[in-house]
Amino acid sequence: MAMTSTAKKAGSRAAAPAAKKRAAAKTTRGAAAAKSTGAPARGRSPQAAPAASSGDVTKLRVRMFRVGFGDFFLISVPTSDGGAKHILIDCGVHAKDLGSIKDAVAQMAQDCGSQLALVIMTHRHADHISGFATCRDVFGQITVERVWMSWFEDRTNQNAMAHQSSLAAVADGLSRGLAARGDADSELARMAGNITGAVPAAGAPSANQAALDVLHGGFKNKPNVDYYKAGDVPTLPQDLVDAGLSAQILGPPVDPSLVNQMTNQNEQYLSSVSPADAAPVIPFAAPFRAEAADYPASAFKVFTEKQIVRLVDSSQPDTLAAQAAAADNTLNNQSLVVLFTFGGKNLLFAGDAQWGNWENFLYGGAYGTPGHTELTAKAKAVLGQLDFYKVGHHGSANATPKDAVAAMRQGCVGMCSTQPGAYNEVPRGPLLQALGQTMRGQLARSDQVPVPKNPPSSDAGRLPSAFKAPTGALFIDYEF
Repeated sequence: MAMTSTAKKAGSRAAAPAAKKRAAAKTTRGAAAAKSTGAPARGRSPQAAPAASSGDVTKLRVRMFRVGFGDFFLISVPTSDGGAKHILIDCGVHAKDLGSIKDAVAQMAQDCGSQLALVIMTHRHADHISGFATCRDVFGQITVERVWMSWFEDRTNQNAMAHQSSLAAVADGLSRGLAARGDADSELARMAGNITGAVPAAGAPSANQAALDVLHGGFKNKPNVDYYKAGDVPTLPQDLVDAGLSAQILGPPVDPSLVNQMTNQNEQYLSSVSPADAAPVIPFAAPFRAEAADYPASAFKVFTEKQIVRLVDSSQPDTLAAQAAAADNTLNNQSLVVLFTFGGKNLLFAGDAQWGNWENFLYGGAYGTPGHTELTAKAKAVLGQLDFYKVGHHGSANATPKDAVAAMRQGCVGMCSTQPGAYNEVPRGPLLQALGQTMRGQLARSDQVPVPKNPPSSDAGRLPSAFKAPTGALFIDYEF
């Protein structure tokens, strides 16, 4: 860190020829190995050397890894000295874990030479951060210049921390309430578990907390950590600036009335929840609750006490579903939304942003209120000049508004990290069809390439020709 920028550039120029020779040799070896085998060995252990990289980064490249239901993207930015700087956006999997996260992280570490210019955590769902905990040993050997998170992760912001504690309390209560009625392995339980991550042992931190600890201080060095909201001017590592990259922060908003909007209807299920409310859901007020001992024995001639409890609990699915969805979706709305520009190309990474987050960007405030009924000039400009879109929330219907799709530039490119069967109707067919039409077929899905023991999804279709899978498995590339 004491080295001046001038000295660093001079050192880079001096090292570039040797680095290029090493990279060329590695590429030749990798190409020969790929030619002889046709694909990386299936069933490779996580400790084995990852597949060969696709060679020197001479163009802007986005790499999407297949891990299951989760996001894991690596952006490689070519630099003037013939090298590249790398940006990691999320690293996690939750539902439908395919067991490939360790191989993917090993590949990523090789791709970046254990040096990341920037790490972006869009939000704290397990399917976006669990890899930081699972592979904490690898991340502990990676040097990172800066980390970006949303303002909801600022540990000095009391409002943000209260909000996160509230969400964790709701998730904990839901998990226990669902387990009590025998739904511990349901979709609702997965929603709740995605907020906290699994608890590995009594007294140990949750998986999500372990991942957050890595992001806040578990890398090889101590990087600068920045917390952003919509409209903030971000600080990029100087090497990325020198390479010609710029960035804008489009989300999340600060207004809680927007953060709590998951759909077009305002559903503020969490407004009165505090960390003290971590008990399972109680469907009835105190005057209507009673113990079995309060009734005579004759009351249980038709149904036993346990049968009555099950019947009452089973009549409450909508209550639990609403709370699970509200907690899950509110956390999605915390997503950091970033627009990158490089060489005249615009790339939008929206995390899992849902209606309130999009609403703030698209209309400049609550849709339908005075002055917020049409797309803003900025939204039209951004979407109308878009070259790349990371499809929000794994292709969920509530994470890419129709107005956004309609405003996107015809012929832009998209990537969707998804896995069918994790959640109901995700990815949403009509949405992917609409995006595919806008993108003229240039839409890739992570499940279009295999990983060990998991072939491509039967309904994913073939990988469009605009994309590459250099090793035949594990990841998909798009180069500009």
